[in-house]
Amino acid sequence: MPLVLEPAVEADAPRIVEVERLAYATNPLSPILFPGPFPPDALEKRAEGMVTQLKEDPTTRWMKVVDPETSEMVAFAKWNIMTSPTTPKATRTFGPGCNVGACEEYFGGIHKKRNELMGGKAYCLLDLLQTDPKYQGRGAGGMLINWGLDVADELHLPAYLESSPVAHRLYQKFGFQDIGELQLDPKWNYGKANPSIYFMLREAK
Repeated sequence: MPLVLEPAVEADAPRIVEVERLAYATNPLSPILFPGPFPPDALEKRAEGMVTQLKEDPTTRWMKVVDPETSEMVAFAKWNIMTSPTTPKATRTFGPGCNVGACEEYFGGIHKKRNELMGGKAYCLLDLLQTDPKYQGRGAGGMLINWGLDVADELHLPAYLESSPVAHRLYQKFGFQDIGELQLDPKWNYGKANPSIYFMLREAK
């Protein structure tokens, strides 16, 4: 049976966080940014934080892809639909288990560059996109990308995101083009990881 696209709700938060954990488990940056150890309630706190963002930020839209045979969420996206000029706000905090210095450079660098590129503009932001690895290759990510692009087209707004090297080609297939790049400091010993962040825009239709 084909996968199904649906809105995600607060009750989905624990599974969202689990999919996030699975999706980033093999990311070579994960042990640098989040080396641990983590408290037992780390995933619960992450889920609570995401629900708080959903409640407090009226631009936030959660979407999910579900396998109808199992009713399991297989992929998730967080879009922010900003229909009026907006200055992006930093929302991430660094708790126990994080390499604070590396996280401040990585996420802080993203936030600073986003402000430079998109501050004071109306646009649709793909803030999170993650797929359970066992469902990779079934088109779930594309469904979530297309949902946001359809909204952007209806509103005649550009769509914007930040990409790792791993997802860079995928986003190019959906019409996103590079408008900036950030190279992270090699002092964090990224090893085989490509420490690049690509800032990508799909123009308004």
